[in-house]
Amino acid sequence: MNGKVVSVIQNQKVPGNSKLQEILDSLPHGVAVFNQQLILKQWNKKLFTLLGLENESFDIATDLNDILHINWSNQKSDGRNNFAAKILCELSKAKTSEELFPFSYEYHISQEKTLDIKGEVMPDSGMILTFSDISLRSNPNYYLQSTPPPHDNDISGSDSTSILEARSDREIMEQEAVKAIQMAEDLAITREIAENTAKHIEAILNAISDVLITMDAKGNILTCNHAVKNMFGYTSHELIGKNLLFILKTARVISEKDFEAFITSLEEEEQLKRHNGTGFKNCGTSFPVELNIREVNISGEKQFTIVISDVTERHEAEILIRRMALHDSLTGLANRNLLQQRLDEALRMALRTNNKLSVMFLDLDGFKPVNDIYGHATGDKLLRIIADRLDGCAREVDTVARLGGDEFAIISTNIRKEIDTVKAARRVLDSVRKPILINGNTHCIGASIGISFFPDDSQNPEELFRMADVALYEAKNNGKNDFRLYNLEMDAQSKKEKQIEVDLEKAIQNDELLLHYQPMLSTIDDSITGAEALVRWQHPEKGMIPPFDFIPIAENSDLMLTLGQKILEMACQQAKIWQEMDLPRFRVCVNISARQFQSKDFVDNVKNALASSQVDSSGIELEITEGMVIGDTKAVARKLEVLAEMGISLAIDDFGTGYSSLAYLKRFPVHQLKIDQSFINDITEDHDDAAITDAVIRLGHSLGLTVVAEGVETMEQAQILRQKGCDVLQGYYFSKPIPADEFEQWLITHAERNDH
Repeated sequence: MNGKVVSVIQNQKVPGNSKLQEILDSLPHGVAVFNQQLILKQWNKKLFTLLGLENESFDIATDLNDILHINWSNQKSDGRNNFAAKILCELSKAKTSEELFPFSYEYHISQEKTLDIKGEVMPDSGMILTFSDISLRSNPNYYLQSTPPPHDNDISGSDSTSILEARSDREIMEQEAVKAIQMAEDLAITREIAENTAKHIEAILNAISDVLITMDAKGNILTCNHAVKNMFGYTSHELIGKNLLFILKTARVISEKDFEAFITSLEEEEQLKRHNGTGFKNCGTSFPVELNIREVNISGEKQFTIVISDVTERHEAEILIRRMALHDSLTGLANRNLLQQRLDEALRMALRTNNKLSVMFLDLDGFKPVNDIYGHATGDKLLRIIADRLDGCAREVDTVARLGGDEFAIISTNIRKEIDTVKAARRVLDSVRKPILINGNTHCIGASIGISFFPDDSQNPEELFRMADVALYEAKNNGKNDFRLYNLEMDAQSKKEKQIEVDLEKAIQNDELLLHYQPMLSTIDDSITGAEALVRWQHPEKGMIPPFDFIPIAENSDLMLTLGQKILEMACQQAKIWQEMDLPRFRVCVNISARQFQSKDFVDNVKNALASSQVDSSGIELEITEGMVIGDTKAVARKLEVLAEMGISLAIDDFGTGYSSLAYLKRFPVHQLKIDQSFINDITEDHDDAAITDAVIRLGHSLGLTVVAEGVETMEQAQILRQKGCDVLQGYYFSKPIPADEFEQWLITHAERNDH
């Protein structure tokens, strides 16, 4: 009945409020109409009767809670109203009709009287309440109790009995009529709900992107949703009656013959699993799908539902992820992971066929300067060109990989003779050496190659990689731009160097390192201007180890960072000691490695060394090579500026052996140039060396720099350098590097000699 009242109000087409009021007053139920703000706007006369109100009017501010709580204070203790109390509690929280929901509950006004209260939300309109008296339904004696008995003198006993029987029959008929009406209303509402629910479910199924199909045990399609049109290109009517294999296949089912056996054999756990398959569009193309199959029972008949998902995007993403995991993103070559897989496969094949295979490790020579000078974009283009060349040198059965940076590898299979690999290595070297033109600039680089063989060198893949790396290291140490085949002597040397690296790490921790100092003298008055700190290693068992036995090994590992910082700290501490002694003022010069300088913490590390020793920074000089200042000039310039602002002197070491860019000398706040000793060795006999030395001295002076000559070993060399105007001399002619205490004694002796 509540639905009818809502329909009357929503569909009222007669203009004017009076007509609607007449309709409401004619209803057998109490009606209360509220706006969206839940304020009472309209009601009928029956409402007052049912609620037991005497005044037929409401205050204009009466709201939903006012109506629902009438008489509640007297009846809320009635246990039968517990459900109603919960409803009222929830309704009291609402501020607008949008926050409400349809409801229905019984409200026991008294022992004899019960109301059925229904609430219906009217979309964008408000709320409507209907009140029905259901006392008869809940209390069969209601009519007899509420009707006064007749007077004894009005009717006889038999008449009284007849009246009571008639009244009882009428009550029963009325009760049955009420039940019949209620059942009819409930049936209509149920039918409407069922129809709406079916339409709602159908709309939802047709709205989802996955295809939903019901089929019999043979795979014949019974129903399908509209998504089949978007996914496969067929309409629902075109597919109903056809077999599922018409639009897809799986690895386990490829024909109708074995479809029933497959689907009926699915265990309950397998029904929950997703199965991969291939879908076929009506245009002839195929695409990957994923299936989820479940058994259902409809009207006693076994059927199956299958949900089909298009996983093309996921499939493509997985292919891309697998490719990214196994290929180098820059060059497209195999990466280290794929190289390992290919080597494992090649080893198994070589064992079966009794053939050899080779592992070739390749490292580019001269790539870093290109990357530093011209930028990473140019470096990346060069790497891609090299990758294409290496790929062109390899056979289809070979694997070319990029290991990272400028390191590559090639696995060659089905090798019958080692000479074939040697020829391949020479072919690779020739290909890499060809000039490369990028953005108008020609670049010439080389390569060093190390090669190991299966089964001659090892049958273990990790060992083959290690041996090729050992051979590569040997090739780089022997002039580069060449190849080396692995042999046992190399391995022994490699293990020796590895042991030195391990021992050196312990030496740093155990304070086995010490510094020797070589004086630097002014050519004007032969006074001391500086002392270059040179590290030595006093091994507890092997004795004194010269720097050229461990410095190159440290530079090839991160150990150089620790070693370099240790040397800097030791030099600062010694400089502080000499500053506090009665000695001539001079600077302690410390060589800085490329790894140290390029570290992002380099400046902070220098500050820490100065702070911990409390040395006067003007007594420290840092020597860097030309190659270290090539590249990111802004970052390099900023580092040098910060160091110069701290009062530290800066020198360019080994000048003339690197790139000798005048632009860098002009931009950077350096104070000294140190001519490499390779030009000093033959300065008395080689006119070219003499000319170069003369040019460097003039260049340094033109830029306002002090020029230092290293490696002076004879009087003749010293005289020529003085004649050319060199400012400072250093070398064995004056003193070899000596420990700090001997250096102090040398200073005293030298000062006394100068005084005389």
